[in-house]
Amino acid sequence: MGTKMAVAFANIFMRKVESQILSQITLRPLAWKMYMDDIFSVCNTNKDEVTQFIEQANSHHPTIKFTRLKFPAWKQRSLTLK
Repeated sequence: MGTKMAVAFANIFMRKVESQILSQITLRPLAWKMYMDDIFSVCNTNKDEVTQFIEQANSHHPTIKFTRLKFPAWKQRSLTLK
């Protein structure tokens, strides 16, 4: 069992990591929302730049790894803004 403050400490730590990553990375997401250990991000860019963004974010801390959840192609088309 951890302390009652463990979640708060984890959130504080991740907010610091998040701000450091966003200040060092060249790609700026249009939206970046974090809830616990999940991040919702929207970028107006191509797949290669998103992959590079994730690689840079993953190089920031040895035990924190970012991944990408990819929408199925039919959902991607329906989410395209015109």
